[in-house]
Amino acid sequence: MEKATCEICGKKGIRAVIFVEGAKLAVCGGCAFGKKILYLLDEEGKEKKVETQRAKTEEVEEIVEGYGKIIKKAREGLGLPISVIAERINEKESYLERIEREDVIPTFSVAKKLEKELGIKLIEKVGASVAPSSSLQKRFSEPTLGEFAEEGE
Repeated sequence: MEKATCEICGKKGIRAVIFVEGAKLAVCGGCAFGKKILYLLDEEGKEKKVETQRAKTEEVEEIVEGYGKIIKKAREGLGLPISVIAERINEKESYLERIEREDVIPTFSVAKKLEKELGIKLIEKVGASVAPSSSLQKRFSEPTLGEFAEEGE
């Protein structure tokens, strides 16, 4: 039997079913990270046993909202042009300009360098729910359109 593919990245081997913006998606382990997990799957596609029926909360790191304004305000407060910050943290000026405009999200390494250089907080820890399914014996199958329709009602 052919392994199902991840509905986000296309890799073979489904490891979890997650809930993203109102949709149930069958995904690989990499794409499940940091998302609301409906249930995890073992190597054979069966749901993994979960010790508790209550949802667990894990902390994950995210870039704060409004990061561009925070960076720009701190930089201007120090009276430094973006070119100086770029040189100090060894990043391209054009990249930092795009970050300030929020055209791109900074990588965690760049965010950490900016935090240190500007004395600001750009990375925060947030809780991510990991909730077990009610039926631990249910076998995984590709979700149907009917299941998606039921979820929306």
